[in-house]
Order: sequence, then C-alpha cells, then structure tokens
Amino acid sequence: MLIIVSMVGVIAMAGIRLVPIYSQHSTAMAVIKEVAALPGAAERSMSELWPDLERRFRINKVTQIGREDFTTTDQGGVRSLRVTYEVRTPMMGNVDAVVTFDRSFVLAR
Repeated sequence: MLIIVSMVGVIAMAGIRLVPIYSQHSTAMAVIKEVAALPGAAERSMSELWPDLERRFRINKVTQIGREDFTTTDQGGVRSLRVTYEVRTPMMGNVDAVVTFDRSFVLAR
C-alpha cells in the first residue's frame, strides 16, 4: 500500500512540475503561429518579427522563450521560422526534468 501511495505521489509531483511547462509551450506555439500567419511575414527579417513575438509573449506571460531560440530558414523558396528551446525544472533533490521543444512554422507571404 505504501508503495502505491509513493508512486501516486511521484506521478502527482511530476504532473505539478510539468503541466505548467507544457501549458506555456502551447500558448507560445499559438502566438508564433499567429505571427507566422501575418501577411508579409516571409519578407520580414527576424529582427522585424521579434518585436511582434515579444509583445505577444509578454501579454500571454510566456517567459521560457527568448530571441536566441529563433532562427529563420529558406528551403526551396519557402521561408520558415524555427523555434528550439529547452526548459529545466527541479523534480526532487538534485534530480531535474529537462523538456526539449523544436518546431518550425512556414511564414506567410
């Protein structure tokens, strides 16, 4: 019985630590998708896209992503915005959970 209670406790603690990370990731992806869909986004440089992203991140309280996590790429005439970042959260003692995200968005013309 004690083992089951301990396992439930560990799973609950992991959920408490990880759910906010995934929730903020979901919000961030929605923001990036909106900015990528703006007319003319493909013609804008990252330094021109960043103020729109940063403003929306501040409004939505997204704190896990910074300017250094973004790159733009051109492949076959299609311009994409790629975001790659990781979030580290303490679990217990000296054990951390590291969650890595990597996603690309096609920029609208």
